[in-house]
Amino acid sequence: MAKGMRVKLVYEVSQDPDTGVEVTRLTPPEVTCHRNYFYQKCFTHDGSKLLFAGEFDGNWNYYLLDIAAAEAVQLTEGNGDNTFGGFLSPDDKSLYYVKNERTLLEVNLETLVEREVYRVPADWVGYGTWVANSDCTKLVGIEISKDDWVPLNDWKIFHDFFHKGPNCRLLRVDLQTGESAVIHQEKNWLGHPIYRPFDDNTVAFCHEGPHDLVDARMWMVNEDGSNVRKVKEHAEGESCTHEFWVPNGSSLMYVSYLKGQQGRTIYSYNPDSGINEEVMQMPACSHLMSNFDGTLLVGDGSGTPVDVKDTSGYTIDNDPYLYAFDVAKKAYFRVARHDTSWATFANSRQVTHPHPSFTPDDSAILFSSDKDGKPALYIAKMPANPELIPA
Repeated sequence: MAKGMRVKLVYEVSQDPDTGVEVTRLTPPEVTCHRNYFYQKCFTHDGSKLLFAGEFDGNWNYYLLDIAAAEAVQLTEGNGDNTFGGFLSPDDKSLYYVKNERTLLEVNLETLVEREVYRVPADWVGYGTWVANSDCTKLVGIEISKDDWVPLNDWKIFHDFFHKGPNCRLLRVDLQTGESAVIHQEKNWLGHPIYRPFDDNTVAFCHEGPHDLVDARMWMVNEDGSNVRKVKEHAEGESCTHEFWVPNGSSLMYVSYLKGQQGRTIYSYNPDSGINEEVMQMPACSHLMSNFDGTLLVGDGSGTPVDVKDTSGYTIDNDPYLYAFDVAKKAYFRVARHDTSWATFANSRQVTHPHPSFTPDDSAILFSSDKDGKPALYIAKMPANPELIPA
């Protein structure tokens, strides 16, 4: 198959056995398909089309699904697509993604013509998820020295890579001219660069690695490279993970968990005041994402984290549910079972992760799961009258 080819999908609609909500599997369980990273734009503004990754021709490439027509058009071809980091532009006209850890490309969704925006220098490797500012005029990304780089295909390599102390740099790229500038560089594994929405001066990033070994996970820096600061000093036995900006830019939210405890805590950090505030307790969810204004959150129940060194100290029971959280009421409810395995699959640590997020109108939740075979995409409707559980 090649760019422009169309795939007709047959949806499978069922009722969740525990909550009764309608769950639609969009992609076939015999073909590996997954969504992009949970804070990257995947729906068009009106919610009618969905960006996803599929292995319909032997390569993991990007597709754009017309949800009503159940037909997807292939946007990219060949091997090497970073199918987690790509995103749709705010005007729904372009896809941006990185190919072969080397080239940042823009795909015109109307013509499918590709434009090379930026090329990673030969002695560096483009790593992870690259994230645009709100106007989509520039993005921030991470480059790792080629001398230090190894493909991070499993969790053992993940742990080993942390101890290497790789030379990493956080950079910004102009999406029109391709001009780049280094914002911050250190001999420390850097990841998750994210512009604060509607505030280009503020960039969040993380110190990556086993959560119980990093000095402090979450950091911020001004776009000009000044004022590097910690978001939170970790308490004894505390790990923090999966930070994200509330899409309206009001706060950075993240998950905190303590050694020997089953539950986790949702925190919110105000970058203007520098104050961390506990939002509520929650079940043992891994990823967390909010709607536009942060009034609703969604998380994916998980098991013992694999991204810590002391797994015995952080052992928890597996939780197979998607949860929604009502921030004002400080309460949560089960939406549906995701029942994913969380297994490393096809040399990917991420492809079986649910990575849930809301549809643009907050009426449903998009997630990935391998519960029916290979990883696939699902949409679960929000329950009409949920049974609230106090946090």
